[in-house]
Amino acid sequence: MSLLEVKNLTVEFDSPGESGKSFKAVDNVSLSIEKGEFIALVGESGSGKTVTSLSILDLLPESARKTSGTITFNGTTKSVIFQEPMTSLNPLIKIGKQIQESALIKGYSKEEAYKKAAELASLTGLTDIDRIFNSYPHQLSGGMLQRVMIASALMTDPQLLIADEPTTALDVSTQNEIIKIIYDLNKRFNMSLLLITHDFTIVKRICSRIYIMYNGRIVESGTADHIFKNAKHPYTRALLNSIPTPQKRGKKLPVFFDEPSFHSTREVTHEN
Repeated sequence: MSLLEVKNLTVEFDSPGESGKSFKAVDNVSLSIEKGEFIALVGESGSGKTVTSLSILDLLPESARKTSGTITFNGTTKSVIFQEPMTSLNPLIKIGKQIQESALIKGYSKEEAYKKAAELASLTGLTDIDRIFNSYPHQLSGGMLQRVMIASALMTDPQLLIADEPTTALDVSTQNEIIKIIYDLNKRFNMSLLLITHDFTIVKRICSRIYIMYNGRIVESGTADHIFKNAKHPYTRALLNSIPTPQKRGKKLPVFFDEPSFHSTREVTHEN
């Protein structure tokens, strides 16, 4: 039995200023995650990745509605690391209180919540915990804030962790540190990971299976080895070809159109 099973999910948004009209942000999406598995949902901005994750988390905005499909979670707790921690954290509340909030809601005492928050913060590589807990978000660097987000996400002991573009706006060295922290902590606590990203270099390092998403649809899926060595779909190949390398200097990157232009877009290519 899969930890998470998404079948034929379709999500529509009301079109602004056009009464009665809507557009599909997610179109007939299916995916699964096994216990302890690390998978990636890869695609460019606007492809529907975040809307898919918000559907899984039951956090869709009021303007969105699930028009078909099912989401089955065979666990007790899901958690998320949102992109852009500076906008995800409350600027008026100290860091320590924000990390501890979910534990206090679950019934932890203040002492228990502080102890757990401090332990998790230390596991993310944060030091001088008292100073950090008494700081406001604007007083910390982007890398430190992302570590805070990771610690916050783990406070509820989730079986599934969703990381939505966790390295956005970070320098390369900090990106590598954050990905290693996420990987190590998922292994340590035996969690499953859904990594949402457009960065294939990250995916190649830590994920066993990949789903490729374009224009709201899953256009290809398979093992990481298959996707990198034997991708079938034109969009997948175009994404792989856009990875910068020294050999590609001076060459134009592929341009992707707003609408799929290949006949096979609605035909999902799968590899088990």
